[in-house]
Formats: sequence, C-alpha cells, structure tokens
Amino acid sequence: MIFDDPINDFLSTAKMPIPHKFRNFFSLVPNPNNKSNAKAVCTFCSSKNGGVQAAALIPECYTTNKANLCRNHLANCIHFKNAYTEEEVEEILSQPVPEDKRKLKESSM
Repeated sequence: MIFDDPINDFLSTAKMPIPHKFRNFFSLVPNPNNKSNAKAVCTFCSSKNGGVQAAALIPECYTTNKANLCRNHLANCIHFKNAYTEEEVEEILSQPVPEDKRKLKESSM
C-alpha cells in the first residue's frame, strides 16, 4: 500500500543550494557563532597548519561559507598561491560569484 507523504514529496522537489565555485578549495565545519552558515576552512591552510580542526581555530584560515568571502580568502592566501601557477590562480579567482550577478541586476534597475 502506498501512502502520500507530503514531507518526503517536499524534500524531493525542494531545490538544494548549489555549492559555489570555490567550494572545492574549502572544508565545511559547523560554525557555533552562526548555525545557519558553516565555517569554510581553506584546505591549503589546513594542510600547512595541522589539519582542518586545527585550522578552524585560526582566524586567517577560515571564513564564512559565502562565495565572495571564500574568493577573497583565496586571493589573500599564500598557501593557495603557492599551490598553483599565476595563470591558474587568475583563472580560479576570475570565476563569477552569485553576489556579483545580483549586484549587476540591482545596479541596472
């Protein structure tokens, strides 16, 4: 017998947020100060500072999981810049973020 399950129906049709383009460069850990948005710990910083949990305690190694903040962290991260060539860094950092698109729409109105 098949039952209608409105909760599962909703969950299966609800759109999950698409990870931003810089997500591959960060590990997410719970943020006790902001439960609605995880801490994004730079994988390059964590490899140089004793792992994700250790880097999550160093303010220079993490940011809030927002595309523009993650891009800004990478732009200033020496460990990230040492892992890639200058051309690769420029290509990665030139990727658009959703916040940029929203600002363009608002300014054109």
